[in-house]
This record gives sequence, C-alpha cells and structure tokens, in this order.
Amino acid sequence: MTTQPPCNDSAVSETRQGSLGLKGCRVFSWFKDEVFRRLFLNTGKLLSATMIAALAGLVSAVVTARTLGPASYGILTLVLTYEMVVGKLVSFNAWQAIIKFGSEATLADDWPALRQLLKFSLGLDLSSAAVGTILAIALSGPIIALLGWDTSIRSLLLLYSFLILFNLSGTAIGTLRLFDRFDLLSYSVVFSALVRLAGVLYCVLSGRQLFGFVLGYLITGIAGRMFLFLIALWNLRIEELKLIIRQPVRGIHTRFIGLWDYVWTTNLNAVVRMLSQEADGLIVAGLTTPTTLGIFKVAKQFASVLPMLADPLYQSIYPELSRLRAASSMNAFVSLMKRTAFLAGIAATSVWTGFIMFGKPLISVTVGPQYLEAYRVTLIYLAAMVIAISCFSLQPSMLAIGLPRNAFKALAAATTLYLLLLFPLVHTMGIQGAPVAYMAYYLVWAAMMFRYLRPHLKQKDVYA
Repeated sequence: MTTQPPCNDSAVSETRQGSLGLKGCRVFSWFKDEVFRRLFLNTGKLLSATMIAALAGLVSAVVTARTLGPASYGILTLVLTYEMVVGKLVSFNAWQAIIKFGSEATLADDWPALRQLLKFSLGLDLSSAAVGTILAIALSGPIIALLGWDTSIRSLLLLYSFLILFNLSGTAIGTLRLFDRFDLLSYSVVFSALVRLAGVLYCVLSGRQLFGFVLGYLITGIAGRMFLFLIALWNLRIEELKLIIRQPVRGIHTRFIGLWDYVWTTNLNAVVRMLSQEADGLIVAGLTTPTTLGIFKVAKQFASVLPMLADPLYQSIYPELSRLRAASSMNAFVSLMKRTAFLAGIAATSVWTGFIMFGKPLISVTVGPQYLEAYRVTLIYLAAMVIAISCFSLQPSMLAIGLPRNAFKALAAATTLYLLLLFPLVHTMGIQGAPVAYMAYYLVWAAMMFRYLRPHLKQKDVYA
C-alpha cells in the first residue's frame, strides 16, 4: 500500500509536473500566502453574514410572494425596482474612489488627505441622494403611463421613493472596507436582512395588504441604511479620523490626480451595470402583466443567491488588489486573481448543478406551484451567473490598476448588445428570453475585459 507525501513545497512541485494524486496540495498551499489568507478571512466574515442575509432575504421574498400572490407581488416588484433604478442612476459609488485613492493615502500616512477624500465622498452621497429623490418623484407619473399600468400604483412609487433620500452607503462602505472592518460590514448585512424579515412577518401576522408591505419595506430599508452609516461613523472615531467635516476640500484635485475622472467613470460604470441588471424587469413589466412580472421576480430572487454569495469575495479582493498594485507587486496580483477565480467558478458550478436537480420541488414547496414557470428562467440565469462569477476578479482588477475607462467600454459594449437582444427575445420567447440575453451579455463582457487587462498582467514586479 502506498501513501501520499505531505502537502509541502516538494509535493506542490510534483503536482505541477503532472502528479494527479496531489492536485489538492497546490490549492491548500495557496493559503500559506498572507494576502490570500487575509482575503479569505475577510471573505469568510462577509460570507457567513451574507448566507444569513441570503436566507433571511429568501424567506422574506417567499413569505411576501405567497401572501400577496403573483399579481400584487408583481406590483411590489415594480415599486422596488423603480427605487433601485433611480437611486443607482444618480449614485456615484464613492466607495470605489475611497479604496483606490484612500489606499495610496494610508500607504503614505497622509491622514489629512484621507479626511479630505472622505469629506468629498460624503458630499457626493448627500447630493446624489437629494437629486435622486426629486427625480424619482418627478418621473413616477410618466413611468406609469409608459408601462401602461394602473395609475393608482403611482402613490406606491412616490412613497417608496423616499428611501433614496437615505442612500448614504457609499462613504460608509468605502471607509469600512478601507480599514478592513469587514466584521462591521457583516453586522450591517445581517441587521438589514433580519429587520426586513421582521417587517415582512409583521405585515403577514397583522393581515396587511400591498400598501402595508410597501410601507414595511420602506421603514426597514431606512433602518438598514442608517445602521450602516452610524457604524461607519463609529469606526472613524476608533481610527481617530475626527473633524472630517472641518477638513477643507480645496486642492483635492491636485492631491488626488484623476479623482473626478475616476468618480465619473465609475458612476457611468454603475449606471450601465444597473441597466444590465434591472432593465429586464422593466421590459417584462412593459410587455407583460403584473402576474408574469411576479413570476419573473421569483426566478431572479432564486438566481440572486449566487451573486449574493460571490459579493463578499468581490468586496474583499478589491482592497487587496489595490494594495498590491500600489506596492507594484504584480506577480502576487495576478496570482490572487487566478486563484480566487478558480475557486469561485467551482463553487458557482456546484450551486447550478444542485438547482438542476432540486429546483422544481424547491420552488413548489416555498413560493407555491403557481410560480413553477420560474424554474427554467432561474436555470438560465444561474448559467449566466456561473460565467459572471468565474470572471468576477476582472472588474476589481481593472479598477485597482486604474483602468475605469476601459472597464466602462467593455461594460457599455456588452450592455448595448444586451439591450438590443432583450426586447426581441422577451417578445418572442417570453420571460425566458431575458436570461438568454443576460448570458450573451456576460460572454461579451468577459471577453472584452480580458482583452483590455491582458497586457497589464504581463508586467513584472517593481521593487523600490
């Protein structure tokens, strides 16, 4: 009987030469790297919280869908989608700028510069929240008329639009990620999901109808966003970064070269990405009925489990890649990209395979047999998600290197194709056409991102 050698450096070397029995050793050896270990430690903190949040969110959606039925659930879906689209339309995603330029400031121990950056970011959050709320109120009437839905729904859009006023998460998220406070981010994720679930259960137990659910979603949404903002302020006090409001922003453009260009480009990235994620719901709303939209929402809710589980990895890897890029450690940069992409792809494929086998009974038992039409839609969406998650490290890598314009070009091209395909596919194939267009979107996006990124990945380490 033969025994396998231990998982050490020599074993890893033998694996590279083709030893099939030691393939696992190479993967385990990755965790000897400090950056890789820290990445997965932070990911683990967020993933444990995200799993709780995903379960609570799924229970909230299941209970809401069963209680309201497909038609009313479709109207609620439109209300939630409208707030999300308008809110993200004017949001600057300031957290990306905080990590990109804040990493450089902390590396140089330039704390006045960091205070200046945080004040600038907070100003962007406050102004975009105010503009977004006004825009949502103004557009509510024309949107209802465009979709051809009942005008009584407008009051629900107006009510829920006030959630945009509390959209101050950009600075909060950026600050917590910059200082590796992923534990606090985890608490925020869990708190928001559990508060939402508590609100939904209250609506069910008290016999509330559609208006009560919209009001409950609004109150719990405000609570979740304010909790995140407050714990970020508390963390700044711990880091002794006080008096941010008093820090003048004069001269910030010379201190952070390319800041405005970065902010505007990442904003356009976010807007285009939002269209790729939410346009399908609006197209379905315009071409079908509230009942069909409710079924479609259930499909997306089940498919959203994969990106929710992958999001902690994205949040964790971007600060690490930014630090490696700032230190000119390109070998470690590329290695981190490849390793995380490999593991994420394996995990995503496993989830997709599981849904193929157990998806129909899962839908029937949870939301009910009236939603079984969502099975095939979910299956195609999950296939698209496997592609997206396997390539998830491309986007943070582009931003860490400082190529937001190239990232936007890839995103814009893929989204243009997606929007061109979306309407005719939904018109001819029904709601199954939306995930087919989504799969085409991710294939084009991944190909273009890799093409832009490839020359930079060939760079060698630069040592001071």
